[in-house]
Amino acid sequence: MGKKKEGARINIKLVSIEGPHKGKSVYVTEKNRNNTKERIEMKKYCKLTKKHVLHREAK
Repeated sequence: MGKKKEGARINIKLVSIEGPHKGKSVYVTEKNRNNTKERIEMKKYCKLTKKHVLHREAK
């Protein structure tokens, strides 16, 4: 069994919040919780709409 990763870096999900397919486009990335306390928002490519749309960090 794996141990939980200790430290400041955590894995987060970025979920689309725009367009007709909101909530279906998901990216996984890391963030440093010491440097970035608030939720991340990025424009990422959505394969379903074939456009760059806004993605926000999920809960």
